[in-house]
Amino acid sequence: MPALAAINCYFLLTWLGLIAHVSRFTSQDQYGDPITALWTLATTASYAMIYLLPALAGGYLAWGLLRRAPGLRRGHLFLALPMVVLPGMVHVALFADRLIHDMYGFHINGFVVDLVMTPGGIASLGASASTQLTAGLVVAALLALQGLLYFWLAARGAAASRPLPHLLRWRWLVPALLALSMGERLAYGYSSAVNYQPILFASEHYPLYLPLTFRKLAVRLGIGEAEKSSGGMHVKSSALNYPLKPLDIDGSVRPPNIVWLVAESLRFDMLDPKVMPQLWDFSQQALRLENHYSGGNLTQMGVFSMFYGLYGNYWFPMHSARRAPVLMDVMQRRGYQFSLHTSQRFTFPAFDKTIFIGMDPKDMHALSAGAPAWQRDQENIRKLLGFIDKRDETKPFMTYMFFESTHAAYDFPPDSVIAKPYLEDLNYLTTDFKVDIQLIKNRYLNASHHVDQQIGRIIEHLKQKQLLDNTVIIVLGDHGEEFMERSRWGHSAEFNRFQTGTPAVIRVPGAPPRVVGGITSHLDIPAPLMPLRGVRNPPSDYSQGMNLLDPGYHRDYAVAADWNRLAYLGEKVKVAFPINATGGTRRDEVTDGNDNAIADPARARQGIGPAIAEMMQNLTRFSRPKG
Repeated sequence: MPALAAINCYFLLTWLGLIAHVSRFTSQDQYGDPITALWTLATTASYAMIYLLPALAGGYLAWGLLRRAPGLRRGHLFLALPMVVLPGMVHVALFADRLIHDMYGFHINGFVVDLVMTPGGIASLGASASTQLTAGLVVAALLALQGLLYFWLAARGAAASRPLPHLLRWRWLVPALLALSMGERLAYGYSSAVNYQPILFASEHYPLYLPLTFRKLAVRLGIGEAEKSSGGMHVKSSALNYPLKPLDIDGSVRPPNIVWLVAESLRFDMLDPKVMPQLWDFSQQALRLENHYSGGNLTQMGVFSMFYGLYGNYWFPMHSARRAPVLMDVMQRRGYQFSLHTSQRFTFPAFDKTIFIGMDPKDMHALSAGAPAWQRDQENIRKLLGFIDKRDETKPFMTYMFFESTHAAYDFPPDSVIAKPYLEDLNYLTTDFKVDIQLIKNRYLNASHHVDQQIGRIIEHLKQKQLLDNTVIIVLGDHGEEFMERSRWGHSAEFNRFQTGTPAVIRVPGAPPRVVGGITSHLDIPAPLMPLRGVRNPPSDYSQGMNLLDPGYHRDYAVAADWNRLAYLGEKVKVAFPINATGGTRRDEVTDGNDNAIADPARARQGIGPAIAEMMQNLTRFSRPKG
């Protein structure tokens, strides 16, 4: 059994290792001035210890139990598990968090936890086999290094062997750590009161950072000034009031069929004659929206917004209430036949508990494993076309298809290659995205071309079956995809045009083809569909969108959401607001219409004051106070 000195030494070295690990979260700017540099050093050391606390508690508890039961069988294994696994998993969690933060700009949060805990969440990442292997090797290496350190020190410090010196002296270490922690807490609180931005911004680099603010006390002491607004938007807990009025449905209206096609990460500029020629040709016969925005920068909010016509923050009450969109309610009431397909899963995001809640499981077809994404897409289209051929022709039908080929790592067959050279293996952990970004984008172009081929199969089949004159066809991306045009690769991080802009092609029987160059939104999809199903209510009763088919249609701005932010997306300015943010680190992010930094953010924000007020009202428009 290791002596206490060996355990103390082990945790001291583990803490120093964590300090080195946590320091990699910091940036060079944090050491630019002495005050921020001292705060950074104190925060790095104290938070490394905070992250280690669960392992400390588990390790010393196990050591104490083993000491009181020296005859415990396999005592070394009993002690090694908390001593090795808990600190090792802290390193693994920090490694994963740093990877997420580098790629997407946020730490492990509710969205990431939901992704891990929900069936199909991890699979939705589309990681290649090499990425999974590399991740496994990294985890094994971190645990192995922790194990080697423990067993080496345990062997040197065993009671019957040469004891190690008591390097860890709690009587001086604990007060020192408390002093560091209190110092950085007070420094942050003061910085929050006087808006000292170097420390406020530096705090965002640390996972699970808990800000301490004392603004009211500071104002009373004459430090800083009272703020007119704490920034961001705040939504009180409330119950749903959706729709605002009961739907008035004209049963004499004969509803058309609907074919609803959504491609993962398909951004606006993929609607190009060279990349997606079949969709481009089809768009000449339809409504083509050239400045279209998703309702989010991730799948969850993007698909949610196109079916509900609501801001993404309504996802949470809809999910809690297990409430389907009224659009799906109406189609069920009108006797639609359904064939719903995805090449991922319906469980992540939890569309089986929101959009498609109440659907017959036999109508929901998910192909999420066992073949490359492009093959799953092809097979889903085969099944979808089979449903169209075998349906009851006396009833309307609705088909939905979610293409996965355009999700990273961007999957395609040889006959879809239009861009060379391309990266043969997109390994998330080893790829240098700045160096290889064009090779990665070429994969994406090829995958987009493959999706176009599958869309072409559907359109051609509908022509052959003479169904185009009675079928609404919708083609959208759930959100966009950035290839370092601004600062990042992928999506979910920013609200720029590349991450939120998607193609939008909508063909409604009888509606003349036209091109809309102004801003349009996923929020506007339900409004033109509901009257086609006999709904007499105005769109304001069930959505925050407008009817794209109205001659006077005009939108000044779009709205997009992610897990905890809402964004105003206008022609000249874009502003992202935190929702229900706590502390002083979260701030409004302001850019111009081309997603570049803006000289006077405060003035730009003031110029859209009426729109911001409208957005704040819409946050709770379909809610009512609880109780």
